[in-house]
Amino acid sequence: MIARREPLGSAAAAVVSDQYVVAFGKSGGLGCFTVVQPLDLVRGERVVLHTPRGLELGEVLGPATLRQARLIGMQASGDILRRTSADDDVMSQRVRPQADLLFEDCRRAAQGLGSPLQILDVEVLLDGRHALVQFVGGGDEDVTLLAAALPKHELEIRFENLAAPTAPEHDDHGAGGCGKPDCGRVDGGSGGCTTCSTGGGCSSCGSGQTDLRPYFAHLRDKMEATQRTPLV
Repeated sequence: MIARREPLGSAAAAVVSDQYVVAFGKSGGLGCFTVVQPLDLVRGERVVLHTPRGLELGEVLGPATLRQARLIGMQASGDILRRTSADDDVMSQRVRPQADLLFEDCRRAAQGLGSPLQILDVEVLLDGRHALVQFVGGGDEDVTLLAAALPKHELEIRFENLAAPTAPEHDDHGAGGCGKPDCGRVDGGSGGCTTCSTGGGCSSCGSGQTDLRPYFAHLRDKMEATQRTPLV
């Protein structure tokens, strides 16, 4: 008797019982978060999260499938601590003036320095002690100068470049590239590979300015070795 084989997509679509996809932050971040105690959450419920940034509020989008947990969890993950309470809502309102003041101070200081930094937004997290200044443009030196120019705030301030690349890690390529010819992560190469998110081009996906001829020669050798008709 031949065993029935499930479709390949069924496992990836299976729901992970203790994980949810949650939206958080003003910039609309998404993450896959794990409940620390049994909670049956539904779409739209507001929750308190421990994210990579700190303690903050989020909104549940739904239970996470295995595929979502793998992909979205690469970008952000953490814990769902509880449903929001009245005290959490009060605290959320209380930190808004702090965020508004820091936003104005950051823009004023950047303008005074002639800085290339463009301040987009400021978030003060739910603990009332940590703040995120979100910006684009400029570099590390500009951030250092801006931080030194700010008036004193009773906050631990972190700067977050929203334009910085956040390429996910790929476990399959973490130990030396994708194995295709001209992947910059093979044998000490430096050309990069978009499959591995290292930039610079890779012959396996045709990106960058890579010469594809060695790759097709490699395919030809493999086909000839297996007595198949070469494509090129």
